[in-house]
Amino acid sequence: MRYAVTLELKSPALVGDRREPSAYFLPSRDFIPGGVLRAALARVITEGCPYYSEARGYHWVRFAAGSECADCMWCGLCASFERVRFSHLYKDGARVAPLTAYHCKFDSSHSTFDTLLAPGRLRCPECKERVERVSGYLDDEYRDVAVNRRLIMRLAVDPYRGVAQDRQLYALRVLDAGQTFLGWLDVPDADTIPETVELRLGAKTTVGLGRAAVRFERKAGPGPEATKQRIERFQEAIKQLTETQPEYTYFSLTLLSDALPDTELTPKTGWVSTPELRQEVAQAVLPPPLRSAGPAVEITKAVADFKIYGGYCTEVKGDGRQEARLYIAAGSVFLCRVRGELNDGLLQALFHLENQGVGLKTEDGYGALCVCDEFHLNNGGVSDEG
Repeated sequence: MRYAVTLELKSPALVGDRREPSAYFLPSRDFIPGGVLRAALARVITEGCPYYSEARGYHWVRFAAGSECADCMWCGLCASFERVRFSHLYKDGARVAPLTAYHCKFDSSHSTFDTLLAPGRLRCPECKERVERVSGYLDDEYRDVAVNRRLIMRLAVDPYRGVAQDRQLYALRVLDAGQTFLGWLDVPDADTIPETVELRLGAKTTVGLGRAAVRFERKAGPGPEATKQRIERFQEAIKQLTETQPEYTYFSLTLLSDALPDTELTPKTGWVSTPELRQEVAQAVLPPPLRSAGPAVEITKAVADFKIYGGYCTEVKGDGRQEARLYIAAGSVFLCRVRGELNDGLLQALFHLENQGVGLKTEDGYGALCVCDEFHLNNGGVSDEG
């Protein structure tokens, strides 16, 4: 069962990000990761659970199936908590701008358009001037969505003397209160969950940060018919805008969040040919069900960026530091093709990929993607020749 999640910040929130090199600023991310919402809900569940024990893990949810569980409002969610999938939450339901999105370099009021299927160098469709890539977030009408932040100064206190500690002045760049973030979660085998809950999320919650009100509303999950319609519209668009081979079915994969591939990507130190890079990316992006759905799926165009992230796992005792891995950045776009027409096997494989995500940690919001995103049909740019 899928639920729409609406999270309203009642106080500023610090959702951990990379510490800046100066170590003076502690910046917050500009979205709420699914893993952060999972941790906040886990804390609420375990704090009210009579069977909770830290011996099993700090705020780690495990269904006890005890006599008091039947009357607990969290029973349905707790019983399937390890299988619940959380999406990332973005301000007002915005989405990460695809790396193929461009807008006018001289007038920000001009419309944003896509370049995945556009040939040649592009110009603004309104003033014919140069364009630049869009970064950040876009709403449903492809307008920029700004996330409000504020700066909070903090000073550490010496625990022994009870006075200000020398050289311990720092600043928190936090998400401002009053903003609303939207996402979703999939709860298997649970008929009902609480409609509203107040919780604290992120860091430094003991000093008043991270207070939020969350509302859950049941919604209909996506079906394969919508995916099929987008693929068919994409076929019509690509045939009109580019030179294609009629014996192939084309589709695009657009990452809506960072993806951690099953196959570890290795940074390259020397020159690598484009076909070799495409093959490695295909092995990382395309899961086995899709690669085995008939003829081989090829990636003909990749517009991608990469990030390196480490991390810390609180599930293990002792040193929980995780080795840094190479992620595929949100907004990356892959144009693929497969020989033959769209059949049920390919459609089901693509629908499963869109519904379950790609790579690892999909239960915490990573690897979300869209098949044949409607944004790629917004080809407003004109080439130098036009």
